[in-house]
Amino acid sequence: MLALAALALPLMLGNRTPEAMTASLLLMTSAALLAGILAMLPPQGALAPPARSWLAFGAVFSALVLVQVLPLPTLAQAFGAYPDALWLHPEFEPRHWSPDVGATLRGWAAFVALFTTAWIAHGLRRTQRNLIWLGLVGMALFQAGYGVAAHAAGADSIFGIWPRNNPDFVHGSFSNRNLFAAYLALLWPMSVAVWWIRDMPLLGRLPSELKVAGSLMASAIIGAALLASASRLGSAAGIAGMLVALVLWSRHRHLLHARSAWPAYLALAAALLAAAWYGLTPLAARLLATGIDEGRFEVATLMLAELPWQWYLHGVGLGGFEAVFKQLQPGHISGWYDYAHNDLMQWLVEMGLAGLLLLAAVVMALIRSAHLSTERIALYAGLAALSMVGLGDFSWHIPATQFVLALFIGTLLRRPRHRMPSAPR
Repeated sequence: MLALAALALPLMLGNRTPEAMTASLLLMTSAALLAGILAMLPPQGALAPPARSWLAFGAVFSALVLVQVLPLPTLAQAFGAYPDALWLHPEFEPRHWSPDVGATLRGWAAFVALFTTAWIAHGLRRTQRNLIWLGLVGMALFQAGYGVAAHAAGADSIFGIWPRNNPDFVHGSFSNRNLFAAYLALLWPMSVAVWWIRDMPLLGRLPSELKVAGSLMASAIIGAALLASASRLGSAAGIAGMLVALVLWSRHRHLLHARSAWPAYLALAAALLAAAWYGLTPLAARLLATGIDEGRFEVATLMLAELPWQWYLHGVGLGGFEAVFKQLQPGHISGWYDYAHNDLMQWLVEMGLAGLLLLAAVVMALIRSAHLSTERIALYAGLAALSMVGLGDFSWHIPATQFVLALFIGTLLRRPRHRMPSAPR
């Protein structure tokens, strides 16, 4: 169920409308909850229930969301992000902390699905996880190959269904090239790692020569498509993620089951050469055109300068950014700003100090569980790439990407079974 959802979600984003996002959320929540039920039923029920720390995290998050949607005018008056005109209107009285209860409930539904997905990934056996990684790399290769082929052929639609919003750039089945680039940046290091995981199905027993060739081709296809998307942030994040993987693999060469990390370096070089062959001019032109007057910079400036500082303490409500930003969006900033193009800042505005503490708890759990393997280095590198994207875009809110992210985080929260004893001083 998890693998099917992970493969289906990227194919549904050719038209990012409220209807498409609702359908993606419905698919993600249905698949995650069904997988969770199956994981607890015999004979498949081999997964232990979530640990107390997991349950406490979920309970705190859910309690906070519940308070945000309760119809209590007192909370709305104390914490609600409503303009003064609404309070003065004779026929309207805000009753909820959250300015958009529907968005808050949808956000909570996504959280439940992602929480369940991470819990299942945390308890999966290595052989099961390998099948998921293999499927995700296959989807990344499909996205990259389809994107390059559609761009080269001058196709004006995605799968003959949706019009291509950026026909001059590669963006696979995603309506937005930045979301496409972030998806590939998340999975690019794994496209190299799958060839060097010992028990990887279909690939683990291949001769070293074929593993080198396969990792080169996979990295070249994904890297070329990523850079040809001309997404500045996505391209920078993808290269940064690959560099993180190379540094870790170089310092722990034995994890690649080879004498050195030279196959990984060759994979990155092959990607850059393929991108140069296909054409880096659009990306170079956009890099030269980058300026501080762009929309996302202006949105961030408005949020820092115009939003009351109290909102950053208590939050305006999960999913409430769009309703809040409409209050201060100037006329010259056109477009549909349902996201802040900065996931960290949006999280802080919506969830306040409590949300920041929840995020810190996840980071601390990842640090406590930190250890290295070929698999985990690719996951850390992908997480680093998407964290960089989150500083200037909204991929953390997109089902196709956040679902894969939940699989990554759930796996990275697994602690090593055996630790090597420390050397005597």
